[in-house]
Order: sequence, then structure tokens, then C-alpha cells
Amino acid sequence: MNLMMTGNLILSEKADRVVAFGAHPDDLEIGAGGLLARLAARGAKVTMVVVSIPNRSKQRYLEAVNGAKTIGAKLLVLYKKPCHVEDIKMYELVQRFDDIIEELKPDLVVAHSDKDLHWDHGLVNRAVISALRRTPCDLLTYLSSPLMNAQARSFGTCFVDITAYMETKLAAISCHKSQLKNLGLDSSRDLARALGQISGAKYAEAYESLRVQI
Repeated sequence: MNLMMTGNLILSEKADRVVAFGAHPDDLEIGAGGLLARLAARGAKVTMVVVSIPNRSKQRYLEAVNGAKTIGAKLLVLYKKPCHVEDIKMYELVQRFDDIIEELKPDLVVAHSDKDLHWDHGLVNRAVISALRRTPCDLLTYLSSPLMNAQARSFGTCFVDITAYMETKLAAISCHKSQLKNLGLDSSRDLARALGQISGAKYAEAYESLRVQI
């Protein structure tokens, strides 16, 4: 898949099938909502995979549905009953991811970074890397939980210009009403603005590019 770059700004222009993995509802909207909205608007088939719902399962499931709808993506929740990722056996999680990758055959996979300090996020990263061992696709990783991952200011080997999709990203985050007091919409905007200043855009998201098919 070819990549189009301007300075430090990068966008997967030919990703027709995109699968994004998040440990919990709201992780993808916070960490990768702008990129996913941009790709969906361009016509890519975007699937947001949420592994687990740790609490308030009915409410947070509906919030996840609305968040994915706002982005323009399909939602897949693997474990709807309350649990944490660490409660799931790793081999079972890898098998579930294997099945998803085999069915959807993505051009681009987006997943938590191994630098994410949230334990569940790190487990999802390991399972995704394992599940992609035989799949030729691009792989980008992101940071969620901005308060925990304060090192986000130095994170990223590439940046995505999300200026045109900043409001969509914030609207998707706002769907998670049960979590808003902890999420901070202003901080999401401020972080995107700061990453934009680094990369030459008004608003941007930072990613690590782990694998690129040229």
C-alpha cells in the first residue's frame, strides 16, 4: 500500500479495509478517532474492534455504538459482559484476533502502542502483533489514556493531519458520556493542536509506523 507524505504528515491513501483495535470503549476515539474518520470519509471500510467493557456494560456498549457511528465505522465488541482484557487468556485473545484478520483481510491495522502504560492496552498490542504474524498489511500504533501517557508529546514516527476531522473526533469522544469527566475534550483538542504544531498541521494525531508495505 502506497503512502502519501508531506513533511511529517502521513496518510494511508489506498487503505480500503481498515481494522482498528481498542481495549475498551472510547480508546479508539481518543487515540485514533481523527485518522479513522478521515479514512471512513474517503470510502474505506473501517471496523472498530473493542475487546472488553469493564463496567456499565449496557450503557458503555451503546456509547461505543454511537461513537463508531459518528466516525462512520462498523463496531465489533468481543466481550460484552463486564471484564478486563487481563481476564482473557492470551491464546484466546490471539485466536479471536486471528479470526477477525482472516475474515476482514485488512490493508491497514491500527492498534495500541507497546509504549502505552495502561496494562490492558499493552496486552491488546501483544495480541495484535501475534495475530498479524502471517498477514501482509500496514500497521500503525497509537497512544490512548492521555493523562496516563504524558510522554505522548515525544511519541510518534509519523503524523496524520486531522484538521478537517477534529470536530468529528471530539463528537465521537462525546458519545462516551459516562466517561466524559475523565476524558477532557479540551485536553484532546490541545494535544491534537500541539501535535499539529510539531508536524505542520492545525490538528494532528501521532502514530508509530511498525510496518509499511511499499
